[in-house]
Amino acid sequence: MDKSTLVEYIRKGEPRAIARAISLVEEDNDYSYELIREIYPYTGKAHIIGITGPPGVGKSTMIGILSKMLSEHGKKVSILAVDASSPFSGGTLLGNRIRMQEILSKYGIYMRSVANRGFTGGLSRSTWNIVKVLDASGSDYIIIETVGAGQSDIDIVYLADTVIVTLAPGLGDSIQAIKSGMMEIGDIFVINKMDREGSFFALKDIMDNVYEHNGWNPRVVGTNSLKGEGYDKLLEAIDEHRKYSEASGNKKEIRYKEEIRLAISREIEKKVNGAFGELISAEDIARDMRMKIDPSTVARRLFHSSNVAEKEVNF
Repeated sequence: MDKSTLVEYIRKGEPRAIARAISLVEEDNDYSYELIREIYPYTGKAHIIGITGPPGVGKSTMIGILSKMLSEHGKKVSILAVDASSPFSGGTLLGNRIRMQEILSKYGIYMRSVANRGFTGGLSRSTWNIVKVLDASGSDYIIIETVGAGQSDIDIVYLADTVIVTLAPGLGDSIQAIKSGMMEIGDIFVINKMDREGSFFALKDIMDNVYEHNGWNPRVVGTNSLKGEGYDKLLEAIDEHRKYSEASGNKKEIRYKEEIRLAISREIEKKVNGAFGELISAEDIARDMRMKIDPSTVARRLFHSSNVAEKEVNF
């Protein structure tokens, strides 16, 4: 399938074309770059919801319920779940896909799981461009589930229009969130598993610690996924923040700027990795190790002596 035909089928929302495009995007090569360039004019319509929080708080179950409710309201929904990958093989179990994909497909909800491949911040390197594919396919809402490593999952703030921080009582999550950067990134805070003991204390704990930022007062919602309780209020909070986000336009500008920064960093990284073998030999490494020269000093010496600093900006 040529590129123009693939873009055409993506715009029609054809699942096989979307899956093919996502696989190409993950390869991160010249072809995927050209593909993204062609579909970019058709993006910008979807509202991106990022769902983050510590493991075990019920993010996947929440996404399943939330996406079905949005679908029942006549919205086209896509889900991207980012799973942790092995630091050795790079592989991942992709358990979210196994649990959810078959059920959600009955509602016309497209779901894809991707491995983070060691990329920190709760996302994968390809997440940004995968979102463009889903956006161009006609999605009204794109829900992104981060890796779920807790306090480090804060990069979603740059990508999502609405960030939902999910917590649960009894796991110490509320205290961790208060200490971490999560209190700064959340537009909506959800205390899930409200049937548990101490749930109302956790709810009040978060309410007492949220504060207005950029003109928005974060909402705090309690849910019970077993009974589906609280989800109407969650949908209401999402709709309120969507209207606020569209009116302000702040996050779209932040996202655009962050994508440029990431793209520049990626290009530099590619060039450095490609030139690394030419910069230092095995003999040089052995010599520097014998002399107990620390790696940072070696890196600075190589960087300046080979004029990498000047070369790398000329891409």
